[in-house]
Amino acid sequence: MDAKITKNRLSIMLSYDWLKIVGAAVAAIFFWLLVLTMTATRITPAQQFTVYNYACNNRLSDKFLSLYTSALNKKTFSYEVIEVNEFDLAENPDYAYTLLEAHTAVEEGDLMFVPNVADSSTAYKEEGSEETKYGRTYAESFFSGYHHMVYELDPTSENGYFKQMENFLNRYYTQGYQNADVLDTEKIEKDFVARITKNGDKRFKTDEQIAQGKKAEIERIQKYRDALDTFLNDYLKNGVVELTELTLKDAKGNPFTVEEHGFARTGKYAINLCPNDEETTMKNLKEYLSYNAPSQTDSSKQTQTAKDMLVMFFDFDGVEESYQYESLLFVNQLIEKGKN
Repeated sequence: MDAKITKNRLSIMLSYDWLKIVGAAVAAIFFWLLVLTMTATRITPAQQFTVYNYACNNRLSDKFLSLYTSALNKKTFSYEVIEVNEFDLAENPDYAYTLLEAHTAVEEGDLMFVPNVADSSTAYKEEGSEETKYGRTYAESFFSGYHHMVYELDPTSENGYFKQMENFLNRYYTQGYQNADVLDTEKIEKDFVARITKNGDKRFKTDEQIAQGKKAEIERIQKYRDALDTFLNDYLKNGVVELTELTLKDAKGNPFTVEEHGFARTGKYAINLCPNDEETTMKNLKEYLSYNAPSQTDSSKQTQTAKDMLVMFFDFDGVEESYQYESLLFVNQLIEKGKN
């Protein structure tokens, strides 16, 4: 049998079978891409940190973005955060709320920056009056739609962010987190190994990687302790920032009632990053976050300000509780930059 490959035979084969050859090559490539995708290490919600800038604010400044994106290299966060994202709703205000709904629906988000000043969309005039009134502030408008997604921040509330953080830390500080010298490192390491085994964390396979992971986990707990202590006993206690109480209201400013709406809610759900005179307490904050407001000296002109800029902490079920404390690490850094 003559099986010799000639140019003529090769040409005939290709003319009839080239589609099969191309199809087989595409199928092979697709198969390997599928294998790589399924076996690749995926970023978990806890490993992503995301901030939102509300649509009424000015766009996030270069100074904010520089601080935010460098937070990974400067180890502001713990080892668990490996990616940062920001959604500047002020960049495309026409699509802001659609974007916000889409991302919060998949539980993506850690912080929301929004001012506690009159929301222009709730402006109205009472019958027979020329005076313009506002039913809600921007913070209240956001809260009215997303109150079920944000943490209560009252330090005395058992279900609040700070009390939960304190309870978490007290698992490892045997005499309370206030005493930094009584850290139970053995328990931290034991819990760490149990967690990475349960989750099958591919970052920690070798003995050396696990040893480095234990060290990083201890540092994570210490970061949280220092952050909580600094916030409560310095920034909050000394009036650098304040907690802001928010109430669910309709667009006319009427508080929700159980009788009419089926539920009502009031509580301290936000931190006011600039509650006092900008020029004395948080004189640099407006270089990072700001909005435009009527000038105090000339109401016909606008001025850039950070007065009453609030931050709220998202609370999503898809993120393990302890990893939501990364939010305080960044907020503390922002406070420190704002006041210096």
